[in-house]
Amino acid sequence: MATLSMRLAGHGRSIVAWLSAGFLGLLALAALAAPWLGLADPYAINAANLLASPDAAHWLGTDELGRDLLSRVIYGARVSLGVATAAVLVAGISGVAIGVCAAFAGRRLQAAIVRLIDVLVSLPETFVALVVLAFIGGSLPTLVMTIGLLYCPQFARVTWGVARSIQAREHVLAAQSLGAGTGWIIRREILPNMHSIIAVQASFTFSFAMLLEAGLSFLGLGVRPPTPSWGQMVGTLKDYLFTNAWPVLVPSIALFLTVLAVNILGDWLQDRLNPELQR
Repeated sequence: MATLSMRLAGHGRSIVAWLSAGFLGLLALAALAAPWLGLADPYAINAANLLASPDAAHWLGTDELGRDLLSRVIYGARVSLGVATAAVLVAGISGVAIGVCAAFAGRRLQAAIVRLIDVLVSLPETFVALVVLAFIGGSLPTLVMTIGLLYCPQFARVTWGVARSIQAREHVLAAQSLGAGTGWIIRREILPNMHSIIAVQASFTFSFAMLLEAGLSFLGLGVRPPTPSWGQMVGTLKDYLFTNAWPVLVPSIALFLTVLAVNILGDWLQDRLNPELQR
C-alpha cells in the first residue's frame, strides 16, 4: 500500500513537472516569436486609455501610459528570461571551469581557491549587485555579467565537491594508473559524470537570477525604461497600486508563475537525476 502511494505521488509530481515544462516552453516560444504574434506595439503611448482594465482591445489592460500590458508582458519575458539564461551560462561555464581546475590543483592552491569560493558564496548577492550597478550602470551586458559572476561561486563549490568525489572512483584511479593525462580525465571521466548535478544547479540558479534581475529592475538599476521587464514594470506601476491594482498584478503574477514552474522543474530534475535520492 505504501509503495502504491509512493508511485502515485511520484506520478503526480511528474505530471506537475511536465505541466511546468510546458508552461515554460510556451512562454519562451511566445517571447521569441513576439514580433510575429500580431501584438500591439509595446511602446505605443495612448494618453486616452491610462490604467485601463482588460477589454476586447487590450486583453490584459493598459499601464500608466496607456501601453498594452499583454504586449509588454510578453516582450518583458524576452528580457527576464534572456537575462536569466545568459547569466546562468556565464555562471555555469566559469563556475564549472574553476571548480574542476580547483579539484586538480595542488593541495595548497586548492585550499586557497576553496576558501576564496566559500567567502564569495557567503556574500549577499543583492547587496553586491546594487553596489556594482550603482557605480557601473545598469546596461544589459553589465546586468548579465554581474548576475552571472555573482552565482559563479555556487557552481564552482558544487563542481569542486562532485569532481573530488569522482576522482576517488576506481575507473578514474585506473585511468590515472594507466598514464591518462589530466585533460583526458576531465573530458572523459569528470565532466560526463557531473552533467546531472550541473543541470539541477542551473535550474535553481535560473530562478534566483530571474528574481535578482527583477529586484534590480524594480529598483531602477536593471533594465531601463521604456524596455519592458517584469521587475521594471512592477517598479513603475507600484505608485498606482491603490488606483488600479490590476496592472501591477499582471507582471507580478507572470514572474511568480515562471519562478514557481522553474523551481518545480528543478525539484523534479533533482529527484530524477540524483541516484542517491532514487535509492
